[in-house]
Formats: sequence, structure tokens, C-alpha cells
Amino acid sequence: MSQKIEWPRFLIITVVLSVVIFVLDILFHQHLAPKIFAAYPAADYPGRDPADVTPLMPFLFATYVVQMTLFCYLFLKAYPARGVGNAVWLGIWGGFLMVIPNMQFFVVVKNTTWSMLIIQVIEGMALMVLLTVLFELAYKPKSR
Repeated sequence: MSQKIEWPRFLIITVVLSVVIFVLDILFHQHLAPKIFAAYPAADYPGRDPADVTPLMPFLFATYVVQMTLFCYLFLKAYPARGVGNAVWLGIWGGFLMVIPNMQFFVVVKNTTWSMLIIQVIEGMALMVLLTVLFELAYKPKSR
């Protein structure tokens, strides 16, 4: 039961949703994470200076567009019948799988706490659930 993908609509919707997820992720790290953790990020956390991060933001955004687009494509292929329930299910498991590298970095990056790791896993899963549910609601092919 393969479904024809309407590429222009698909790409427009996934890019718009990538922007939404990107903005929510940035807002989480700028506003919510500092309220959850006393010192976020820790003063001795090995990260880039904000001045060094700014020129890399277009690259970070490009990774979101590619990742979110591929995730939505996977949703279409894994669940041809789709549905909000399947969107939630893929968002939970896919979000968990996407943050496995965070778990690997946790082992080698000094000053990363268990609570920071757990929040990253929950955040990754929540953002992917949001992405797949919004995609399911927005992308309605004419053939459906």
C-alpha cells in the first residue's frame, strides 16, 4: 500500500515544521533549561562561546531541516495508513533513537549530569511526537 508523495507539499510542510521544531528547541535551551538546572550550562561545561556558535547556526538549522524531513519521510514509509496514534508512536520511539548520540556523549563529556541527559531524552521524544503529529495533521494528500 505505497502512497504517492506530493513532493512540493511534502517539502514545504516539512521545512515549515523544521523551523517550528528548531525554534522550540532553541527556546527550550534559552529559557526553560536554565530554570530546570541551577547552573545551565555549567561554568566548566566544555562548550563553544556564544560568539563562536552564532556563525554555525545556519549549519545547525540545515541539520534540523534534513533530519526532520527524513523523519517525516520515514513516517510515510513506515506507516502508509498513518494516523495520529501512529504519529505519536513513531515520535516516541524515533525521538528516543535520535538522542542515543546524546547518551554516548554523556559518557565522555565532563559535567553532564544524569538529570541533563534525562531531560534531553524527554525533550527529543516530545519534539518528535510534536513533529509527527503536526505533520500528520498538515500533510493530507489528495489521494487520501
